[in-house]
Amino acid sequence: MALVVSGRLNKQVAGELGTVEKTIKAHRARVMAKMEVSSLAELVRVAEKAGLGTAAEPHASH
Repeated sequence: MALVVSGRLNKQVAGELGTVEKTIKAHRARVMAKMEVSSLAELVRVAEKAGLGTAAEPHASH
């Protein structure tokens, strides 16, 4: 989730995690459903409220 809300593309996240883009799309959809959001903008707001950082700070919680 942190990689997605940091502004990275699915392809970039897949490369960083050593998987394929299709897997990232599936995980992203699951995260959005669990967080009860319908857009990336909403997911970013929820992540910020949870203290997961912003696009400028992709790994602020680590």
